[in-house]
Amino acid sequence: MTRQRNRRRPGGILAAVATYATAVLIALVFLAPLALVLLTSVKGAADSQTMSFSLPSSWHFDNYLTVIRTGNALQALGNSVLISAAVTAVTVLVCSLAAFVIARRPGRVTGGVYSYLLTGLIAPFAFIPAIRLLQEIGLGGSYLGLILTDVAVQIPFITLIYVGFIRQLPKEIDEAAMLDGAGSLRMFFTIIFPLLRPVSSTALILVFTYAWNEFQNVLFLIPDADRWTLPMTVFTFQSTHSFDYGLVCADLVLTMVPVVAVYLTAQKYIVNGMVAGAVKA
Repeated sequence: MTRQRNRRRPGGILAAVATYATAVLIALVFLAPLALVLLTSVKGAADSQTMSFSLPSSWHFDNYLTVIRTGNALQALGNSVLISAAVTAVTVLVCSLAAFVIARRPGRVTGGVYSYLLTGLIAPFAFIPAIRLLQEIGLGGSYLGLILTDVAVQIPFITLIYVGFIRQLPKEIDEAAMLDGAGSLRMFFTIIFPLLRPVSSTALILVFTYAWNEFQNVLFLIPDADRWTLPMTVFTFQSTHSFDYGLVCADLVLTMVPVVAVYLTAQKYIVNGMVAGAVKA
């Protein structure tokens, strides 16, 4: 046994080295652009034109103050928080309820809805019909119209994640709740929904990240610049400071910091929830 372990050690060492080398390479691929943006964000107008990894000749941390003062960043931050929070809350509530019905009430109707959601994963989003529909119902150019659109885009994927997770929960839980006199809604909110914490954590992070970084929907659905989110300020800031990449990168950093912090803090919940919800999806 000892000789066999000794013989396997060189192969195990090579496998470990290859694994770590691959991990380092992948990390460099993702971290190099971030490092480039961070360095450029504190460079002056002349240094930033090269977009290199060289240290700046003089550090311009005031680029961030310039972005906040002239780029309408604070108002855009408030818009991003409002829209992202609303989209996340509505999506989690709607998708968890829909998934509960699909998973617990099998039939032709729920089966058809489930198949329809599967097609929604691959169907392209059409902006012109969406804009026309929002105008017809009086929600064109409004926060509510944008929020509902973002929710609609996320419903297929998030609902399917919930369905896969709920199907793993024993149905005896439902039967026990019904014997105690609990209705469907009460049973869901008091018993089932607390059990969905792992997949809900995943959904919260994924939807919040999507809503925070969303650009196209804001561009086409919100014509009023006062209602634009942080990613849109990067677009407008670049158009007015196209040759001052220091200011553009500073705006990018301010836009990325909140969502990167949320993602890094809760990345383990994303993995756990995805794995748990995919077992029987």
